[in-house]
Order: sequence, then structure tokens, then C-alpha cells
Amino acid sequence: MFGLRADILCYASAMMLRIGADGMVIEHFWTIEPVEYTMEGLFTRTAIGINGQWPIPGIEATIGDTLVIHATNKLNEPTSLHSHGLFQNGTVFYDGAYMVSECGIAPNSSFTYRIPLQQAGTYWIHSHSKQQSTDGLRTSLVIRDPREQYEFDEEIILTLQDWFRQPAHEMLKQFRSPDPRVRFTPAVPYGIIGGECANRKRILFKPNRTYRLRLINIGSSFDFHFSIASHVLRLIEVDGVLVCERLTHGVTVGVGQRASVLVTALNSTDHNYEFRADMYTDLLQMPRYNPLNYTGVVQYSEEASLKSDTCERWLCINDLDLEPLDGELALEPTTFISLDAYSGVFSDQTFRHSFNNHSYAPPKIPTALTALSMATQERAYDPAVYGPQTNAYVLRHMDVVQITLTNHDYYSHPFHLHGHTFQIIEVGSLRSRQSKLSMNSPVRRDTFVLKGGHYAILRFRADNPGVWLFHCHINWHIDLGLAMTFVEAPELIPKVPEMLRENCIAQGIPTGGSNEQDNEPTPYTDQFESYDPPSGWKLVSYFLNGNYDTIEE
Repeated sequence: MFGLRADILCYASAMMLRIGADGMVIEHFWTIEPVEYTMEGLFTRTAIGINGQWPIPGIEATIGDTLVIHATNKLNEPTSLHSHGLFQNGTVFYDGAYMVSECGIAPNSSFTYRIPLQQAGTYWIHSHSKQQSTDGLRTSLVIRDPREQYEFDEEIILTLQDWFRQPAHEMLKQFRSPDPRVRFTPAVPYGIIGGECANRKRILFKPNRTYRLRLINIGSSFDFHFSIASHVLRLIEVDGVLVCERLTHGVTVGVGQRASVLVTALNSTDHNYEFRADMYTDLLQMPRYNPLNYTGVVQYSEEASLKSDTCERWLCINDLDLEPLDGELALEPTTFISLDAYSGVFSDQTFRHSFNNHSYAPPKIPTALTALSMATQERAYDPAVYGPQTNAYVLRHMDVVQITLTNHDYYSHPFHLHGHTFQIIEVGSLRSRQSKLSMNSPVRRDTFVLKGGHYAILRFRADNPGVWLFHCHINWHIDLGLAMTFVEAPELIPKVPEMLRENCIAQGIPTGGSNEQDNEPTPYTDQFESYDPPSGWKLVSYFLNGNYDTIEE
């Protein structure tokens, strides 16, 4: 298999992926504050930056290191930092989920995240408070493995993000409207690739060298499709999980997803080549702007002429055709949960999303603190103590959980699980009743894009005591309620850092107790939307995503 070391078979030992020498402490001091950012002379708006800078520089480390971020909040509201994709084994209180694992960092206060890096791969860091990620509090996190399984000469990190003219709170107010004419007014973003305006990005190649491109969608609502004219991509990683190499013409990266591809440069400098990073969504009706076609240049020489692709079809790999490099077989489930995603107008006259008619809202006490305090009263396994709006499911240690996930909306949702990766076992259509099964060794991801009118079967092992969100990673959708909570082995949740308690006390938030008295809005069931689109609706992602690659290996 080209690109794989000869002494390592496809099904390499999972242990080898986690071995690392005694690591270093990678320490960062971040002041989280408003920053004025000008989009290539087009417009200026306030972003949330770090130390006066935006876009925010990425973090790089090695497996076995300890990442320490001293975060000081200079915003006028609480903030938090979530390391997307990291399991946080034994460090659930550094997961950064606002009012789930922490109270948030109070304004003019600080908090230190101290995270042992036990995984190698491609990840990212973003705020998990309100819409702060949409407003720019997001960047890449790359953790390297000294014992790389695949060979390459150089790597390039490409963050992919949508960037809107409007502040996020204004857009969220629009999306809450019960009036679909207001709710679906198009909001057209700009593309930023690797920290630069997408159409101006240049990637430098040298002939015959092999490059690892790490593609990270750190945006808020748009997917990206990436390809390079006249070059074949070799997919080797998704969401931090190494996979058996697959050749492809292009890679689709949903919101929150990551992918690594190997690209071997051509042997001539006669031409430069166009790369495409096209943005698209099926959330909004935007006939002129969907997809948004962004192109940059893979540059071999400053003087060379430019070649572009003439093929307009998007080709990509189906998740169910991927196999993890460690060869883990499908898990045998012991616990079964059904989650039905709907959207519609609720009793508070706002448009909301829900799982099983529960529209998520942050509780008054962080769920992890409730779990700890209820464990001493032997009530931690009672879902009621976490409040109806958290839609909590309590799991016993080492349960194997099967989620049957059904998307009743007519648009896609990128679903993300904190603290774990899940196996993708089966995906099918509600309308046609056609389905596709995974291989014996199903791929694992932490973020999976489920199309409207489709279902998926996912499995994971509850081997990480803590409280973990499962939610749509379109930022508007989690704020509109498309989230739920797994409370995992509450009696084994580790001790709370004292600095976390101090941030709770500074905001008047209790550090323990029940949330069962919290109220939640209820749905008007006759106003639910379905996967049948409104008359005249133009869906694009179904046919754009539906062409799977046919490259022969």
C-alpha cells in the first residue's frame, strides 16, 4: 500500500498509536478579547481573538505532551475553551462545555486548562459558550506522533472557515423567528482558508515531494469540498483516526470534521494548479451562492501557467467504505438509545430544534457538578435530577451504546460526540428505505454528517467517566436546542479543580445540587417541519454529496 511503511500492516496495533516518550509542557497564555478584523478590504467587524490577534494562531504539540492554556476572559460575558476531538480521559472538567463541565470563565477572570495529550491527530479548539465560535474564537490543534504510520516529507495545516459580516447574536435572533421568511433569509459568508482570503491562498509544492494536508473545518455552518486539479488525494485520517489509505479526487469536510490527505507533487514545474475549497450548505435557499466556489493555487513556480479542473462533479469517499488502521471490529451493543431530530415552533413562540421533543438549554447548575453531588445521595443515575432540558441519559461504566439517530429535517446535521469516537454502523434513507452497512471494521469519527430524511446507527463504548454532550455542530442548531447529554459512570467522575469552583462562585452559580425543577418549552407538534422540503426549495448538498469516488486502488 503506497505511503504506508513496509514494516507496518494495515491493521497496525492500536497501542502503537498512543505510545510517546515523556513529553513537554506546551504552555500558552491567552487573553480572550475583542479584535477588529478587516476582511481583505471588504468590511471590518469585531472578532473574538487571542492576545489582540485574529485569525488565531494554531497550537502544535506531540503525543505525550501536556497542553496548558492559561485563559483570561476580557469579554463582557462568560467564555470557555473546548478541545474538539480530545477524549479528556480523567480531565472532563477541562472539556470546556459551558454549563455542562464548567460554569464558564467569568468576565475579568481566568482559568487554566491542563490537558495530557493522549491522542495524536488533527483537532481544533473553540469556544463552547453561546455563539463565540462563530464570532472567531476558534483555531487548529495538531498533535503529532513520533512514530508516524504513514510517510510524507512535509505537512501543511489548512483551516477552512466561513466568516459572516453580521455578528452571531444578530443572526441567531433571525434564526429563532417562527416566520420562515425571516428565518431563512440568506446569510452569505466569505471563505477563509489557512488564515487568508480563500481566493488568494497559495500552497507551495516542490516536485516529487509528498505532502500531508490537514484539512480542518473550524467554521460554523458551511461544509467544504476540497480538491486539487490533476492531483490524486490519498485519504489517511478522519477526525483524529488513522484509516487504511483510500484514493480520491476530493474530500468533503463537514462542520467540525477533519481529514488528512497525502498528495505527491508532480515531477515538473511547468504548471501551477488550481485547488478548490468550495463551500455549500442545504440550510438556506441561495440560488446564486450555493455552492460558493473558492479557488486557490498550488504553486510549483512563480512563472508557471495555471491549470484548472474542467470536471464539475464533486467526488468523495463514503464514510462506510473507510476502515480504521487499527482494525477494531464492530462493537456488540448492550444499551440502545433512539434519538429523533426535529425542528419547529415551540410554546415560547420561537423556532427550535430538539431530540425526542426536548429542546436543549443550559441548566442552572453544570451537569457534571450535579452528577458529583447526586452521587453522594445515590441519585446520580436518576435522569430527572439533571433537568428535562438537558435530555440526559445515564450510562454505566463500559456500556456499549447503540444510538439510532434519525434526522427528520430536510437539511443535514453534523453530529458531534464529546469524549469519544463512535463507530458508524449503518446509514439509510427514510424515504427509499435503502441502507448501507459498514465493513466488519467500521470507521470511527467524532463528527458525522447525517443528511435530511436519513438515519444512522452509531456505537461507542462508555469507557470515559464524565458528562459528554452530543449535538449538532452547526452553531445555530446547538443554540436552538439540538443537543443532549450523556452522564457516564457518575460515581467515577474525578475531582473538580478548585479554580473551576471559583469561577462558579464568582457568577453566583451553585457548585452542586439538582436541576430537576428547571422548566423547558414544549413543541407545537403540528408545526414540526419534516424532511419534505417546502415548495420550490432547491437542495444542493444531496446531489453534491451523492457522487462517491470510483478511483481504483
